[in-house]
Amino acid sequence: MRIKCFCAGDGRHRRAGFTLVELMLAMVLGLMLFGVVVRLLMAESAQGVAMAQRLQMRRLQHRALALVKGDLATAAAWQLQPVSDANWRCSMAGRQPVLAITPRHGTSAVVYSVGEAPSAIWRGSVLMRCGPAFDLYGQVSASGHYQNRVVLDGVEQFTVEQDPNLPLLKLQIDQFFEAGFGRRQRLRSSDVG
Repeated sequence: MRIKCFCAGDGRHRRAGFTLVELMLAMVLGLMLFGVVVRLLMAESAQGVAMAQRLQMRRLQHRALALVKGDLATAAAWQLQPVSDANWRCSMAGRQPVLAITPRHGTSAVVYSVGEAPSAIWRGSVLMRCGPAFDLYGQVSASGHYQNRVVLDGVEQFTVEQDPNLPLLKLQIDQFFEAGFGRRQRLRSSDVG
């Protein structure tokens, strides 16, 4: 009786499967690749959040500039960097007046100021409007009660410059925001009114 040998040609046994070292090495490489992929996804997510935040802030800046332009459209006169006036209908509470707009119809100026927020719910410095209240349709209220309201928070700077040749004002708002990974980014919007 003959026994057949299922051996390799040189007499050694063939290996079937992987050694423990090979399995451990494959697992470490797989974990490293997984870590890189997770890190890339987190960076992409943070970038998406920062972009959404920039778009939201840009929209709010344009809305604030539209409000100022609306007040300028009804102006008989305006004054840049006005000195605090006792006749203003709202308290500035230490905020710096930037623009006072005298409406064609009315006696009290609409004043835009920048400074400390009136309460802790706002982020940093605010742009405030002291002027007549608006009704539900966005028109100046018939009762004409003046209110001091926050227009935009987190304002780094609100500047207004007179055009030297035309009766126009250049309006500019600067804000900073956290762009992720500890970076601050500036967002600037400007318009002419």
